[in-house]
Amino acid sequence: MLDQAATNPTARQALTAYLAGAGETTGWLLDAAHGVPPCARRLTLDAQQARDAVAGAATTAATETPATPLIIRDMLKRAGCRLTE
Repeated sequence: MLDQAATNPTARQALTAYLAGAGETTGWLLDAAHGVPPCARRLTLDAQQARDAVAGAATTAATETPATPLIIRDMLKRAGCRLTE
């Protein structure tokens, strides 16, 4: 989807829905778990940030690595979230 979104309207629509769902769900889970997100900055997510997260975190081929955990982990890190294990 990331590679095709620039030229394919269907891929762009699917990517937009996926990123919106991932971002909104992450924000909702933080709100539900802590009342107020424990983050220094607002959560942000766009296609370039998703691309960078997958490319930067994947040690194996990107097609073999689940993208969603990589993207969400990166989104939380960029927002300066303090999460406990």
